[in-house]
Amino acid sequence: MISFVAPSGTGKTSLVEAVIKNLCGRGLRVAGVKHDAHRIELDTKGKDSWRMRKAGAETLLVGKNQLAWMSDNGSAPPLEDLVRLFFSEADVVIVEGYRSAGLPTILVARPEVSDPTWRRPDEDRIIATVHPDEVETATELVLKHLAD
Repeated sequence: MISFVAPSGTGKTSLVEAVIKNLCGRGLRVAGVKHDAHRIELDTKGKDSWRMRKAGAETLLVGKNQLAWMSDNGSAPPLEDLVRLFFSEADVVIVEGYRSAGLPTILVARPEVSDPTWRRPDEDRIIATVHPDEVETATELVLKHLAD
């Protein structure tokens, strides 16, 4: 696993998308995890899965090609458990966010974007700082991480 972190509006998602395309183009099996610090509402009020969740159950909503886990009973499972469960066959897991998970981290920086409330990850976890346009550099950093 390797994480990309930056304040909102920096361009990290565009960079992550391009890096994933590069890695997939090289034949790697890539998985992605996006951390969202806000509440994600996947349910529709009154629908069956919403009703199950509101009754107190942790709920899986499963479709032909999609899966969503929902719970109002606490926090999400640890990242490592999720990766082990869903992405055990992946060559690399690209994580957007999770800056406090202790992962090797690529910091995405755009000088004109700053957020004084944003908290940097621990310095010892940052393996590089890249501009969001540095797709090839970021791709090579991920490949180097895989080789180590």
